[in-house]
Amino acid sequence: MAEPFDIPDSTDWLNTPLLLLAPLENSLRCQICKDFFDNPVLTSCSHTFCSLCIRRCLSNEGRCPTCRLQDQELKLRRNWIVQELVEQFQNAREPMLSLARKEAARLTNGGDDIQQPAPKKRRVGFLDQDEEAEAADPGSQRMRTRSRGVKVEVAMQEEEPEVIEDSQDDDEDFVPEDGLFSCPLGCGRRMKEAVMFTHLDVCTGQKAPSPAKPATFGSLQPQRHATQNFIDPPERLPAINYSLLKDGQLKKKFRELGIPDWGSRALLQRRHTEWMNLWNANCDSRNPKPKRELLNELKIWEKTQGGAQTPFASAADEITRKDFDREKWSSSHDDDFKRLIANARKKSDAQIRSTIPGALAASEDNVPAPAGPIEIPMGNGDPVVIDSDGP
Repeated sequence: MAEPFDIPDSTDWLNTPLLLLAPLENSLRCQICKDFFDNPVLTSCSHTFCSLCIRRCLSNEGRCPTCRLQDQELKLRRNWIVQELVEQFQNAREPMLSLARKEAARLTNGGDDIQQPAPKKRRVGFLDQDEEAEAADPGSQRMRTRSRGVKVEVAMQEEEPEVIEDSQDDDEDFVPEDGLFSCPLGCGRRMKEAVMFTHLDVCTGQKAPSPAKPATFGSLQPQRHATQNFIDPPERLPAINYSLLKDGQLKKKFRELGIPDWGSRALLQRRHTEWMNLWNANCDSRNPKPKRELLNELKIWEKTQGGAQTPFASAADEITRKDFDREKWSSSHDDDFKRLIANARKKSDAQIRSTIPGALAASEDNVPAPAGPIEIPMGNGDPVVIDSDGP
């Protein structure tokens, strides 16, 4: 049995003789959460992810995390064969890993000496008396061979097992002496005589189905899933346009769904998106969780990523949304960018003055003066000549 804090990983096989199972296990894990596939679904670009993982990605970016192609939640399809592969591998993983680790430990310690059965030895230099007689008298060899064949045939007849026929009719007709009586209508139940008439009033004559035995490791019988019970799956939640709903209408929708309706409008939108992902991912499961478990998962999300989220994290989520307008964001924050650039330049100049005194004055003195006279045009048309070399 695995330790309480032992997280299974595909690298567990690397130090064992079954190291080729590492890539096999890695292929049965989701590339988003790195765990075994949970309710795997297939995208339109033929990639498989956990239902909840890919729904969260599509609600934020609208692209496949592997190939970066655009996709939608409506195009997701359940991948039943991958779910069965994951379940069978998880059932066989612990026994196989235990045997592989024992074999690795045995090989590390030098291995046990395997005792091979000793071959039968025969003396070559001596002949049996019968063989000597056969070699001396060729005519008697045929008779001895015939007699040996008769002895072998008799021995084979004696070794044939005796088959005892077992009649199942006797077992079916066997009635235990426990003081109970069988139902005459054929339902197979046994009861006391005092309650027989009460049972006959409600008996339908059909035998009760026998409980299914749990499948054990190594059994060739396929496991029966809960989907064989004819239970209607939960109905999926559709996406809504938040811009068309006011705050009161949105909170009323939350009360109908049975989820909390407190918080800002941005928090309400994030909460509904997360609840929609949890609910629709639960619809892809063979064994859907009850609503109270989904509410508990939503509560955990509120404490970790929802209501406890900082304003910086909220702004980061807004930037990564698929409908984010980058040009509008740049134009609206253009003044902030210019102010930050100006502050950075002032800080850089101040740092230069503090570290190198007189650096700015020296740089101004090193600027060469213009050579030759300079003509400045005046309003009357006569230019004024200034000689820089003069006094």
